[in-house]
Amino acid sequence: MEILPVLIIPFAIMLPPVLITALVLRYRRARAEMRYRFLLQLAEAGAALPATLPGEPAPQDNDRRRALVLLAGGVGLALMLVALPIEFPRGHPVAQLWGLGILPVMLGLGYLCNWHLSHRGSAHG
Repeated sequence: MEILPVLIIPFAIMLPPVLITALVLRYRRARAEMRYRFLLQLAEAGAALPATLPGEPAPQDNDRRRALVLLAGGVGLALMLVALPIEFPRGHPVAQLWGLGILPVMLGLGYLCNWHLSHRGSAHG
């Protein structure tokens, strides 16, 4: 009966984020369907369609936000792995895996450079 907690605990931990994601995606889909149904009714009525779709979010420059999230997540992952006192069965500590945090840090730096270069280019151009 020791296998039961091994299966239930990860399932219980992963279920809420999956449910929240499913609910958010369902809400967005329903909202988009309502928007397109409205546009279809406008087109059927012969009204001129607007140049921008109503309710469509304007494209934003999210590179800075993505950069900060990835930088913080990468540094947090690396620090968490260094702080964990767990060892693998062969005696290797989990702290040796701190390098896994470098990937999100480097992606964050790339996004930050992209944001800086595009922001600088739009200010001068």
